[in-house]
Amino acid sequence: MQQLAETSILNRLAADEVNLCSAARLEQRSSTRLIDADLTVQKLRPHFPHLGIVRLAEVTGLDRIGIPVWMAVRPNSKTLAVSQGKGITTAHARASAVMEAAEIAIAENIPLASVRASRQDLLQAGRTVFDGRMLVMKGADEPAPELIDEWLEGYDLLRNRTVFVPRELVSLDFTSARKARHYCQSTDGLASGNCLLEAVIHGLCERVERDATELWRFKRDSAVHAQCVDPAVFPDAGIRWLADRISGAGFLLRLFDIRSDIGLPVFMATINPVSRKGTYLHFDLSAGYGCHLSPRVAAMRAITEAAQTRITNISGARDDFDPSEYAQRLAPDLGVYIRAEPRAHWHFDEPEPSEPARLDAYLDPLRNRGIGSAVVVPLGGEAYGMSVCRVLINELESPAGIRKHRFGGRALNAMLLQ
Repeated sequence: MQQLAETSILNRLAADEVNLCSAARLEQRSSTRLIDADLTVQKLRPHFPHLGIVRLAEVTGLDRIGIPVWMAVRPNSKTLAVSQGKGITTAHARASAVMEAAEIAIAENIPLASVRASRQDLLQAGRTVFDGRMLVMKGADEPAPELIDEWLEGYDLLRNRTVFVPRELVSLDFTSARKARHYCQSTDGLASGNCLLEAVIHGLCERVERDATELWRFKRDSAVHAQCVDPAVFPDAGIRWLADRISGAGFLLRLFDIRSDIGLPVFMATINPVSRKGTYLHFDLSAGYGCHLSPRVAAMRAITEAAQTRITNISGARDDFDPSEYAQRLAPDLGVYIRAEPRAHWHFDEPEPSEPARLDAYLDPLRNRGIGSAVVVPLGGEAYGMSVCRVLINELESPAGIRKHRFGGRALNAMLLQ
């Protein structure tokens, strides 16, 4: 078995951190990026045919709120044919849609060679193998230890060692032609960026966000009310503009601080009509989530995602929509978000401009809570001027899927505490 370059990923991340810290600016309206949103799209546009992207469309006008939302279409996708992006500006929303479409396209056809070996062979050779039991599909089992499988090389950022991860686990293929069916495939922790560190930070934030969202589901109504935040506590012109667009269109914005014990800022935003004749329907309430080292950026992500959710519901563009959902009544337990009133005691401190570009700023909260492993698997994309990765953190909770094990230890503890 060939000798692996143990520090190659760390070297890339260290170089990226220097560049990202240099690019950080106080006036940035979104998260730190190596290059701006318009240039990101310009660089990727020549590669659209290879990525299967045939159309970009602005869909902001489908809703009367006016928060920018774009979509990117890939008709031959192995997953969903439509990716959507949101942002504080048209440029951010367009880049968001393009990057999401591109990262999924790369995960569907990972342009990296696999290591063919059995789990048993890797362990006997002294290699570390990812524990995929929490991501096994319902009705399936992990491959037998002696079964020859395909593996990709990842790196555990907390244990500082190379980890082999089953290729099937980080690939995306929802078609009937999928070769193996051991692991539940999803986009949870899948992320992209102009460099590997951008992608890793986005992936880490998404995993922390998804964990917080799952734990939040067990909160009592009184706890939900207590975490309702007035968006006006943020001295930010972008958040004020978002709130004004929503209220001016006749909708109610509610923002909730849902961070978990990990400590990274996580927000949930909901949008619903101010008044509704009769019973609220399922799609009358839309929600969005956001996580980032900057509370301001996390809140902005949650609000723009809630607006994107509305347009997704209006357009019906998602392949996995059930048309019957449009006639469903809003679940009674979700009424708490409509009834919640903001509390006035909130104050959020912002990090220094370069701090969100530092990898340890996202890893230290995990270390401090005893999380022992955070594996990043680079998936390619450099040929297109971008980087795609998948972040896997077994000890954090994952969103509902078709996994054999629905809840992990953190969710079970949250249930017991209610």
